[in-house]
Amino acid sequence: MKRAAIAAAAVFLVVEVALRIVGYAAPAWYQLDTRLGWTLKRHKHGWYFAGGERIAIYINSAEMRDREHPLDKPDGVYRIAVLGDEYSEAFDVPIQRTWWWQLPRALQACGSSRPVEVLNFGVGGYGTAQEMVMLETTAMRYQPDLVLLQFSPNDVMDNSPALATEKRRPFFVLDSHGQPHIDDSFIWTPGFDRYMQTRYRLADEIVDHSRTFQLGRQLAELAFIGDAHADMYLSSEEAWRVTEAVIAKMSTFTHRNGAQLAVLAIPHVGRVGEGMGYAEQRLTAFGKQNSIDVVTLNEALQPEMVLPSGRWTVEAHAIAARTVADRLCRATRQPG
Repeated sequence: MKRAAIAAAAVFLVVEVALRIVGYAAPAWYQLDTRLGWTLKRHKHGWYFAGGERIAIYINSAEMRDREHPLDKPDGVYRIAVLGDEYSEAFDVPIQRTWWWQLPRALQACGSSRPVEVLNFGVGGYGTAQEMVMLETTAMRYQPDLVLLQFSPNDVMDNSPALATEKRRPFFVLDSHGQPHIDDSFIWTPGFDRYMQTRYRLADEIVDHSRTFQLGRQLAELAFIGDAHADMYLSSEEAWRVTEAVIAKMSTFTHRNGAQLAVLAIPHVGRVGEGMGYAEQRLTAFGKQNSIDVVTLNEALQPEMVLPSGRWTVEAHAIAARTVADRLCRATRQPG
């Protein structure tokens, strides 16, 4: 038994050293958070492996996959705050190829007369409720002129406590007048409370420094990656009502702070290249009723630009940037 333990330790050490020599690093990117359920870990850097490629990832001091941004907005700059999920976090592509990174140049190309700065607050798995909390607690502190809400096919489910697969997050519930109120009771669940304790967080951080452990975790995650989930747009009218109420609340909050709100609707993988589906039609109608610009991509993207997981290729990100820029430049509240 002792020899086996020594041999195992030797193998572990050899693998650990080898992984460090080749520069392998795939840390845990997320941490639990009492406001948002989870956030990205500040100052984390390493590699994300997707489609046989490795993508360099850096998380800045504000827990964003982005460069560093000053809190105070530079004079003359038109600042856009992007709220979203994995389509904006975009670990699958280099940061310079993400749609939001390309957006300033695309806006300049279509006639914007002011320098444009885009800040990316997207975090994988987020729903509209979390994005609302992110806007209130963090994004609005950066004084954006435009808040661009990226809306995904699964956001309606993620906004429902009954339908969401991950329930360790804040939700909104409607009162008798149809007004949304936050429900942050997830912080009192036994599992969440236990893992927020210092000893668990410290142990997790220590273990995560092992490249061998990182590799084992990554292989386990790859083994369970499946295709994009089925279309669940019609699953719950109540979930849609909550979603629309939260977006309306977001619009009111944004306007009250001197900014505008626009929505980028991500098409379901099964409707890429086709006309607008139920979700896009509903969001567009809702936007017209509430003076919110809604940008859709169903016809702009092509099926081959979407991976089986539902994520985008580099080409899809470039087209999304051009489409969003064209719509913003044509809108009455364009930059400049």
